[in-house]
Amino acid sequence: MIYPIFAMVFMTFGLMFLTFVTRIRAVRAGEMKLDYFQLFQGQNESDRVRVTSRHYTNLFEAPVLFYTGAVLAIALNLECSVLPIVAWCFVGFRAVHSLIHLTYNKVGHRVLAFMASNACLVAMWVIIAYQVRV
Repeated sequence: MIYPIFAMVFMTFGLMFLTFVTRIRAVRAGEMKLDYFQLFQGQNESDRVRVTSRHYTNLFEAPVLFYTGAVLAIALNLECSVLPIVAWCFVGFRAVHSLIHLTYNKVGHRVLAFMASNACLVAMWVIIAYQVRV
């Protein structure tokens, strides 16, 4: 269970770096002024900055439930061969969601990856709840 956690953490670090680079590029290209980032107001964000910033923020929403469940499974020493598979599927679908959102951004495709990752998250918690019950 620890390796899927590492994967999500490193994906989040990657998005953190991409968000920073995207903001720097927007300022250097004259699309935005550096002052905007003082209070995140006063002008409109460029589309690219908005997408990367929103996606980075999104990695601190549902994935928090993933981290909590994974750490709980480790702490309780749950033995279930399906749980790591479901955790890896969650990470994989989140990676696909990220790739779609940060490239061609077709909402229909993105929502499928998003819902698949959420289904994995629900499955993960159901498995954990069942294992704790036993």
